Amino acid sequence: MSPIQRNHMILPTANTPLLSADPEIIKRRLKARVGRIEFFAIGLNLAMLGIFLWVHAQIEFEPWDFATYIAAGRADYRLNYYAFWIMPLFQMLTLFPSPLDFILWNAANIAGVFFAARVFGGKAGTTLLTFQMLYILFFGQIIGILIGGLALSWWGIANKRWNVAGLGLILVSAKFQTGVTLGLSLLLIAQISWRDRFRVILVPGIIVLLSLIVYPSWPIELISTLQNAPPNDWGSITLWRWIGPAALLLWLPPLILPIERDLRFIALAAANALTLPYFQQTDLLTLYVLPVGGLLKLLGYTPLLFPFLQFISFRLLALVPLILYGSIILPVSLSRIGIRIGSRRNS
Repeated sequence: MSPIQRNHMILPTANTPLLSADPEIIKRRLKARVGRIEFFAIGLNLAMLGIFLWVHAQIEFEPWDFATYIAAGRADYRLNYYAFWIMPLFQMLTLFPSPLDFILWNAANIAGVFFAARVFGGKAGTTLLTFQMLYILFFGQIIGILIGGLALSWWGIANKRWNVAGLGLILVSAKFQTGVTLGLSLLLIAQISWRDRFRVILVPGIIVLLSLIVYPSWPIELISTLQNAPPNDWGSITLWRWIGPAALLLWLPPLILPIERDLRFIALAAANALTLPYFQQTDLLTLYVLPVGGLLKLLGYTPLLFPFLQFISFRLLALVPLILYGSIILPVSLSRIGIRIGSRRNS
């Protein structure tokens, strides 16, 4: 494999793979003491959650995303954009009174992000301090919980707990426009046999079939919702907006170039952000829980320029996956080209 010189501001330098599948390494990460930055970040998240609840009450604002989950849990699917196998989670959410439901939901988001960063070898503290994390707490979004599912899948693979891995995979895939490709990418780079991969997808397959038995027409309902009330793309940062399906070509280099396993998944996660028709800026948390540098997380604050740049401030966030993708793919690509040129000169 071609070596990559890691810039610590983008990819932390390391002599060993950071995306470890060693169950003992993951266990040590999960049991490690909460550091000062992590403690501060968790405290700030909880404090901001309290402030956001106060702001909601003062301006009589109902968090849009959280409201759609509550509505879906009560069988109102008009603005639901998620696979229906997530409905039991939404239904369980309706059992709690307000604002306890909002508090528990966001506590799960915080826990999911923290767990994922520990499992994947990222920096939990700085991830919890990103603009995107605070944004999902304000609106009560779901991405932190789904990222926790992705990490659960990796934990299950590392520990050969295939059913657990499958549960994590189906959870992250509930947001199918982002999670399916990300989950499959994780399964692809795992150093397990194809038989074991089948074991992982067995549980998701059963859950999908059960969802079709309970909600036989849900795929049709979902397609209808997407056509009649498409989600707004104000916060979408994908390159699809500018170059259309040509963006899909960015999947090829991470799949075919000789890259270290941990960096291959990071490149695939960056390609996921760049190539899909719809990728919300909050979904950048799928990158931030990975072992990436602080510069990318600082760039995540560009939406604070909204008063001056309007939605361009969100579009600029495409730089995050673009820089990450380029820092991995370009060195390997140039190295391969150099080898070919050299061989031609010697012939």
